[in-house]
Amino acid sequence: MLEAVEVEHGTTPEITADMIRTQLELLVRDEAFRSSKRSVAFLRYVVEQTLSGQSEQIKERSIGVEVFGKDPSYDTNIDHVVRTAATELRKRLATYYVDPKHHSELRMTLVPGSYIPRFTLPHPAATEETEPAVEKSSRHLDTPAEPESTRRSFRYVWVFAAIALIAAAAAISYMRFRANDAQNLFWHPILSTPGPILLAVGDHPNGPPTIPDADSSGTLPTPVPSSDASETVPFADTVTIARVASVLAAHNKQVIIRRESASSFSDLRQGAAVLIGAFNNEWSLRLTRQLRFSLAMDADKHLIYIRDAQNSASRTWSWGTNQPRTPVTGANSPSLQDYALISRIRDSETGHTVVVIGGLYTYGTLAAGEFLTDPALMQSIARESQLNPSAKNLQIVLGTTVTDGIPGPPRVLALSAE
Repeated sequence: MLEAVEVEHGTTPEITADMIRTQLELLVRDEAFRSSKRSVAFLRYVVEQTLSGQSEQIKERSIGVEVFGKDPSYDTNIDHVVRTAATELRKRLATYYVDPKHHSELRMTLVPGSYIPRFTLPHPAATEETEPAVEKSSRHLDTPAEPESTRRSFRYVWVFAAIALIAAAAAISYMRFRANDAQNLFWHPILSTPGPILLAVGDHPNGPPTIPDADSSGTLPTPVPSSDASETVPFADTVTIARVASVLAAHNKQVIIRRESASSFSDLRQGAAVLIGAFNNEWSLRLTRQLRFSLAMDADKHLIYIRDAQNSASRTWSWGTNQPRTPVTGANSPSLQDYALISRIRDSETGHTVVVIGGLYTYGTLAAGEFLTDPALMQSIARESQLNPSAKNLQIVLGTTVTDGIPGPPRVLALSAE
């Protein structure tokens, strides 16, 4: 029995090093941890240090040096990598144990105010719930012993019930894996590109885009963002930046955030990039113009819209530029429809993968950011063969219903791979 181990809810069962290491392997192999090498390395280190009787050596600096390769003299007041990683680890542990299927397992947490792990036994209620009801009732009711054949039939009932529960759990786990798999497949070309990832976000537009004069070739001109855009970033784009950056950081990718106007072609050639914003981001407009779905404008009808090259006359996915900048809200306000275009492009000019995320209005951008960073939402395209990361260009058109100024869940309206 480990002296430093905390045992709650009774002390009859012993917590051994083997039990702890077995539980550690269950944790690090679960989907809550598989996507974060940093959390796995952190947890393995503090657990092994504790098991070897070195828990008093578990300090911020030792973790920074031993786990994250920091110089022994690094300044912990400036570099918060350990504190940030500990916060992430606590969240992943909480996510793991909140699942009912893990309620009967040995629990691991970090002692509040430190990085030392604490091991506790599951609450008795968690194990009692898994006991056959017929056995529990026999302890509380003074009834004659049942015939062997009756007890055998009950055992068969519970065997089949257990099989059904295992099958249901497997089905749920499979669906969750597929959802996570869809997200990983989409982001794989970005995540597998060496070096940092550029996040280029458009400025806050002070007006609708403009349409340049058509050239002699008759090619549909690409809209031009408002030339007097302010230097602030739209709130919806800021939220999307935070969501995307969190996904990339979970895969240990460095992120560089810049305004679109300060991002050059040379920057895009340095590595993978994510462009946030549609009609307020010139790179988004330029890089999608030759694809099946592109960002277009109908000045005569006062519309910006997502153009489908296979149905160029359609204006279904559109937003009126003559609408009030702040739509009417309230209990009796009408519902609005906003749309977003997500494009993953293997750009021949830069030689790298670029992801473009933008809505016709702010609601669409919020919906697109939510979709790409939520594995459960991406489950809706998990079975699409076009999701394969080998596809050169992948595009997703989303729709969202806006009620009282709040965008609803994103809906997939179209998906295309070229």
